Amino acid sequence: MNLRALFLTAAAAAVVAAPAGAQVTRPKITLAEAVAAAENQFQARAYDAEFDMDLGDMVYEVSLVKNGKPMEVLIDATTGKVVRQSKPIRARLPIVGEHLKAAQTAPRTLTQTIAMVEEATKGRVAEIGLERRGGRHYYEVELVGAQDRDVLVDVRTGAITPLIGD
Repeated sequence: MNLRALFLTAAAAAVVAAPAGAQVTRPKITLAEAVAAAENQFQARAYDAEFDMDLGDMVYEVSLVKNGKPMEVLIDATTGKVVRQSKPIRARLPIVGEHLKAAQTAPRTLTQTIAMVEEATKGRVAEIGLERRGGRHYYEVELVGAQDRDVLVDVRTGAITPLIGD
């Protein structure tokens, strides 16, 4: 588990442990809805998405590729509207270029992949990101409310494999 995941887990635990009288604000839209909004608005393919806090506001950070160029958008977790977007940037590292190509040529959009994973696992996707393992591209998926908390999804085949000890 990376430092960011550890921090988000601790933040989630703090919310759960908040006093009963404390007002807890939760996102009104799901990660899947945020990804769909980003893909539709920018006519691009998403390849990474996660919940984040931006200056105290709840947002989903969604990474997209359009015409071979990466971009990142922040989607307000309450309204579903884009609150900030980066301009397309030039991919310089070979691995980044491979990720972008894999995302842009995948048989399913990230929105479709999230729906498939949620249906198969009966959980909700909390975070999803593209990575390369053993020469293949996979989405590493963190789930909430599913038997397996972390799974890998083969980008090409859609095969879902539980991650053990990750």
